[in-house]
Amino acid sequence: MHRRTVVVALLVVLAGCNAFAGGDGTDRPETATLTPVEVPTAESLRTATPTPTECLAPRVAADDRTPAPTPATPVPLATTNGTVAGDDIVAGHGAALDDYSFSLRMDGTRVRAMPGVTAFTYEGVTLGFQSVRVFAVAGTIYRLRQVEDGVAVDRQPYDPDSPGSARYRDALTGESWLDERIGDYNYTQIGTRTWNGTEVRVFQEARDIEILVGSGEALSVESTVFVDRRGVVRRVRQVRTLQRDTIDGIVNTTEVETFAVGEVGTVTVDRPDAFCVPGSEAVTVTTPGPTATADGTDRSPTATAANGTTAPVDPATPSATAP
Repeated sequence: MHRRTVVVALLVVLAGCNAFAGGDGTDRPETATLTPVEVPTAESLRTATPTPTECLAPRVAADDRTPAPTPATPVPLATTNGTVAGDDIVAGHGAALDDYSFSLRMDGTRVRAMPGVTAFTYEGVTLGFQSVRVFAVAGTIYRLRQVEDGVAVDRQPYDPDSPGSARYRDALTGESWLDERIGDYNYTQIGTRTWNGTEVRVFQEARDIEILVGSGEALSVESTVFVDRRGVVRRVRQVRTLQRDTIDGIVNTTEVETFAVGEVGTVTVDRPDAFCVPGSEAVTVTTPGPTATADGTDRSPTATAANGTTAPVDPATPSATAP
């Protein structure tokens, strides 16, 4: 009787030890001390895999020419009865920029060019709201365009000194833009000022012009032009307000256009990043036919995709403001 009681008591004691081990910290055997293992960071768990990139145009070689210094006195502009013809301002602008690198902006269009526009980048929007990106280097113009599988480049010869490329020069220097806006007006110098760290002469023209087409319409033009000592047009702000007499009363429609040459002589032209894409998105370039000219006429190129198939191409035709 006593032996059975002892056995039962011992079982109860052992059972209690298993159920509450570690509960009150008493009568516990020593445990081994664990050394924490360094946990790798999320960054070290990833192995960087570079994405193969293909560039669809070469880089621009460094230009080691030193630009001519800014003249000590302003280049004179021909005046008649105290005014300067707008087309004379435009002609002087184009001649002056020919010897310098420059950057300019015509409304939403941006240009960066080397002296003589031997190399340039152009980014703008056509009238069809199509983005246009053009890069010229080493005697070739590269026109970037989107295709179904990625991007492609149309390629054509470019000689900035050839008569066929004169339209590019006129567009890139802003001559075409300026001639359309200020070429028909006469300007009066109203003073000098400093703009963008550069001394400029300030010319203004403000007059009302009757529209020849339609009736009950008048056009008000307010134009301000900054010209630096070289003869470069550095800034234009032109406000054109069309006033119409309608059955609902007088309606005014105002359009503001701007032009600015931000840098002269200190500009470098780099290959645009958009011309380098992942290899999977690259499509081989398109070369125009043998009768192609620098202005893009008489050509019927085809695009060759990565899989070797070809399809006709209808690239946007360059305009006076969109190479």
